[in-house]
Amino acid sequence: MQSQIKCVYEEINNNVIVVGEYKAFNKENADQGITVSVKVEDPHGITLHESSGNVNGQFAFTSKQAGEYKACFSVSDIQIAYQTKLKVDWRTGVAATDWNAIAKKEHLDALTVELRKLEDNIREVYSEMLMLQQREQEMRNISEEINTRVAWFSIASLGVCVASAVVQLWYLRRFFKRKKLL
Repeated sequence: MQSQIKCVYEEINNNVIVVGEYKAFNKENADQGITVSVKVEDPHGITLHESSGNVNGQFAFTSKQAGEYKACFSVSDIQIAYQTKLKVDWRTGVAATDWNAIAKKEHLDALTVELRKLEDNIREVYSEMLMLQQREQEMRNISEEINTRVAWFSIASLGVCVASAVVQLWYLRRFFKRKKLL
């Protein structure tokens, strides 16, 4: 860590399970843990998880809204920060699901668990595809709006140039008539 506070950001959709694990240790000696404070916030700055004085730990939540979620890690002073290395494992969606617990709870065999994983992966890919289609539509609308504005600005610029040329011709013709050169 180069400063006392380091933040990790993740763009997350709404209603997504999020699990994060962290471990702070000395750069030279990985066995020597360093205590850190952790604060996880949603896109509006509301604290979802906060703890301090831990060498390692985890946090979990379900996102209520789509946006950029932030996890900030801090140490007590800058000298400790220079010696600290931080390992963060931030998992969302299907990757955050505990499949072993589900298999034990529902008495599922390995093949059924793998099929459930695949099904959840397909659902996640499909929802991301729908989200990307929505973003593409929004970007297309913005692009068309900007193209329309540029077209009108070009027409206005052309009008100003033509008007300027007409005024220059009128002024020069009047000037030369006064000087009796024309």
